[in-house]
Amino acid sequence: MGNLAIETRGLSGGGRTSATKLLVLGIVHLSGGAHGYQVRSELQSWGAESWAKIKPGSVYHALKKAAADGLLTEHAEPGNSGPERVLYRATTRGRDEMVELVRDGLRRTHDPDMLNASIAMLPMLTRTDAIAQINERVGRLEAELVVQAKWREHPNRDAPEHVRDQAELWAGQARTELEWAKSLSKRLSEGAYTMADDPGSWRTVPDPLKMRF
Repeated sequence: MGNLAIETRGLSGGGRTSATKLLVLGIVHLSGGAHGYQVRSELQSWGAESWAKIKPGSVYHALKKAAADGLLTEHAEPGNSGPERVLYRATTRGRDEMVELVRDGLRRTHDPDMLNASIAMLPMLTRTDAIAQINERVGRLEAELVVQAKWREHPNRDAPEHVRDQAELWAGQARTELEWAKSLSKRLSEGAYTMADDPGSWRTVPDPLKMRF
């Protein structure tokens, strides 16, 4: 489909890796500190293997990588009649990185794994920030629909005729996502959810998830 595919459906690289990184950082931070198996169990309870394509082994890799990058600290603890366990805690850099990943996932189009992870961690952002990122997504989707409409009106002569149905599918997906993004932005502006700058947010409650490990 030539330029249409590049302009409207090109994926940004590293989406799945970033989604795993975001969710791992978020859970460690919200729990106040967690062991690897606790992070993995929490993600499994969320069903993240299906909606963010996270594999159990990637959780441990993400934890080690985040610690090596200074986003998490590692603390060895005695195991329960077994080997030592590693307790992970988020650093200031890790919390900043987590917030930036949420922002990126909300505004970036065509990366469903990252979008799902960002929605899961949506309350990490202030209300104004979240609305701004979602509105940027709205603008990108609207621009893509314009490009798609122009292509359908004047398709590439070299493109197979049946490929036009692919363009129709993409346009339908973009319209649905656009409607969803506008709705979320509106609900946030009306006060939906407890965001980072609201009373009772993760910034003020020690363990907002009340995770039972």
